[in-house]
Amino acid sequence: MRVPALILLLYVLISGCNPAGSNGPVYNPGPSGNTKYASRFDLYPEEDYTLIRVFNPWQNSKGTSYSYVLGEKQEVLPDSLKILPFIHTPVSRVIAMSTTHVAMIAGLGESSSIKGASGTPFIFNPDIRKRSEAGMVADVGYGQGINYEKVVSLEPDVVFLYGVEGNVTSIAEKLGELGIQVVYCAEYLEQDPLGKAEWIRFFAQFYCRQKEADVLFNKVDSSYQALRSITSRELKKPNVMIGLPWKDTWYVAGGRSYASRLISDAGGHYIWQDNTSDEAIPMDLESVYSKAVNADVWINPGVAQSIGELIAFDDRFGELDVLRLGNIYNNNARMSPGGGNDYWESATLRPDLILADLISVFHPKLMRDHSMFYYRKLK
Repeated sequence: MRVPALILLLYVLISGCNPAGSNGPVYNPGPSGNTKYASRFDLYPEEDYTLIRVFNPWQNSKGTSYSYVLGEKQEVLPDSLKILPFIHTPVSRVIAMSTTHVAMIAGLGESSSIKGASGTPFIFNPDIRKRSEAGMVADVGYGQGINYEKVVSLEPDVVFLYGVEGNVTSIAEKLGELGIQVVYCAEYLEQDPLGKAEWIRFFAQFYCRQKEADVLFNKVDSSYQALRSITSRELKKPNVMIGLPWKDTWYVAGGRSYASRLISDAGGHYIWQDNTSDEAIPMDLESVYSKAVNADVWINPGVAQSIGELIAFDDRFGELDVLRLGNIYNNNARMSPGGGNDYWESATLRPDLILADLISVFHPKLMRDHSMFYYRKLK
């Protein structure tokens, strides 16, 4: 069901929101139902424009949302919507502050619109890397190290921005003062794998490629559902552990997290499944070891390239059955020369390929002919 933009705006005004500037937070009444899985954005298409909203775009930002109006002519908007930021579409010059933004834009066939990016050496996409090396894609820096002069010189139609914490608003405000249009993105906070992938529909609004995005997303959705269905009758589920400690602290993915959902859909049992958090939880190594002794499979062990590296990291790992059996798989099969990992780039758009890899690990008999794409077995 589509909620007309005017009705939405009336709701926002009744709720007493204050835009607090060109991109200020407003009260979040929740998505209208125009997305299938995503919970961090919604769309309200009208004949001459589309109102889009982004919800809770950084951690601990509950109750915050940002609204933008996209279209060809601002003059056709009702006066009530002219208080919101307007972005002329289709855009032709953008800056992507995350590799996932790069993947979404490239997935739409619009990679040539990317004129700037954050951390270009860590981008996996070969075309973007090639254009970066040729000086056609500038590295604009990150966080407090953003090169604002470079951003302005690129004359972007929009900067796709994300933030881990609320201090990202200071970056948005600075860019706004320089006359740069900023749009918050929150795809990385989606806990449903298909919710992340559905952000292709969000980016499509800026390029007027809604039909192409719907076709692509529906294919991914169908593929994911078909793969998930083949594990539904598997009664024996391997116990799965995930991650690697950092400075004596193991940040364990919560039981309601993106990683946990993928493990479950692939027919595995996440050993912290009973945890109700959707965020990473810091734990001491001893607490993790007490659960890890029951693990049958270990996935995503950080930057580890081999089992030997894991033992060198902490010799207690050598006592785990999962290591002795060699059932360790890392999501770093696709790496760029600069260290960019495609799992954190194109995999956002292709959770079906991740799922296929994990099913082949947890239930190899179900995927006898599958060649792993994002994962590889450590030796």
